[in-house]
Amino acid sequence: MNGTVSVRSVPFPHDALGADTVVIKPRYLGICRADTKEVVGSRDIPTDRGPLFGHELVGFVAFAGADTGFTEGERVTFNPNVTPNRTTGFAEYLFVRGTAPTLDRTVVRSPDILDDIWMPEPFACIVHAVRKLLELVEWPSFDGRRVGVIGAGCSGLMFAMYAKHLGASVVVFNRGEMRRDFAADRKLLAADEIAPLDQAAGHAGEFDVVIVVPTIATPALLAVAGGLAADGGVLQVYGGTRKGDRFPGTDADVDTIRRRELLEPVAHQGKLLHVSGAYGCGKEDYEEAFRLHAEHPDDFPLARLVSRRISLAEFPELVTAIAAETVDHPGKVVIDLAR
Repeated sequence: MNGTVSVRSVPFPHDALGADTVVIKPRYLGICRADTKEVVGSRDIPTDRGPLFGHELVGFVAFAGADTGFTEGERVTFNPNVTPNRTTGFAEYLFVRGTAPTLDRTVVRSPDILDDIWMPEPFACIVHAVRKLLELVEWPSFDGRRVGVIGAGCSGLMFAMYAKHLGASVVVFNRGEMRRDFAADRKLLAADEIAPLDQAAGHAGEFDVVIVVPTIATPALLAVAGGLAADGGVLQVYGGTRKGDRFPGTDADVDTIRRRELLEPVAHQGKLLHVSGAYGCGKEDYEEAFRLHAEHPDDFPLARLVSRRISLAEFPELVTAIAAETVDHPGKVVIDLAR
């Protein structure tokens, strides 16, 4: 409420246990930048899927209604991109309602990742974004291509992992030293794969693909991305946009491009570029994310992204401070409901 998060206790709502309801008991919850944007009201909330607040989680089915197709005890994760008929994951229980086909796309069965924890979301969204980009430009892979990533948060580092897995050479640019040091200390990037954002001008025109990942894809960052791209290159906008956002100096609607997953030509600094976007993910992206992690653990050391584990009691103060930008953390902060 009003930019402040609190946790309260309420009686368990037994009357909500309908035939169309799945109740998930989370074990781990991730804090996402989208959560903090909703705290301060800086994110447009789509009506077809509702708020994201409390969407990164893994846990178990605690209750499965007769018409859901699930059974109690199944290990699951959660896709927030399907239905708004749910409660928040920042709780001891998450309630999701829908038809069996809707629930099958929303409550995704998960392999055992509880001992070496990582968050299937956002990785499934990165998998979707890369696959969509390759589809739009009609490339089989990134083999031999140069990929630049703006933003060394969890999503930016996942993009770098996936691009390298698909044969690209990568450089991740980040303004703050803390995240650059985190990536180096955790051996997520080599020394020549990460650079300060203020050195981007020295890499002008070097990249076939530039992926814009920060929490907010500002006009200044989009302009930097355009400078990094080679003539004929592709910019993929993954970071947050809002209704009415335009690519600098053009009428290209980057919010629409991102949400509708389009590919549009733009002229920038004497170059012809193509701006693309990706939004959300599907059940198939979660399944591909699980496969990639299981079959290529060295390429996707996702557990190394977890930088801190906290209890639910510690969550309100921390997320409120992150939203207010008085506290920052590299990597993924995870709430451990067993703490």
